[in-house]
Amino acid sequence: MSTSLMNTADATRLNAASTLQSLVPELVALTLDAKQAHWNVTGPAFLPLHELTDTLAADLRDWTDRLAERAVALAHAVDARPATVAAEATGSLPAGWLADHEVVRELANRIGAIAARMTESLSVLELSDPVGHDAAIETIEGLEKYQWMLLAHTR
Repeated sequence: MSTSLMNTADATRLNAASTLQSLVPELVALTLDAKQAHWNVTGPAFLPLHELTDTLAADLRDWTDRLAERAVALAHAVDARPATVAAEATGSLPAGWLADHEVVRELANRIGAIAARMTESLSVLELSDPVGHDAAIETIEGLEKYQWMLLAHTR
């Protein structure tokens, strides 16, 4: 038997770690977008959005760290370098001042897209890594909560 072939357990671990790695750049980019909105939001909803985006960024850092550290625990070297984040993350907030309604729309859309992508990853994680699966569910729950809080500004 060839020692170069991975056994099933190694393949399962690698699949889980790779799935977790694929989520990290999106979450890092969203963290930066939350801070961009925090610094540049303008308009009547400035104060609540300024505070909300700061809290969102802090929670995103925690969720990203949990997913990245889980990938590392599965013996995967995580890559969240700026070049990787720029290449793999989809979307970004516009530069400059952002009206409060723009912040709400842009962040709610980005959060929704990332939560949907993470939801798609659950089927892989459920079979390959229950701990990573639980961390992803916790992250999705938090993202959906922030999406709701942002969208409440439009009602």
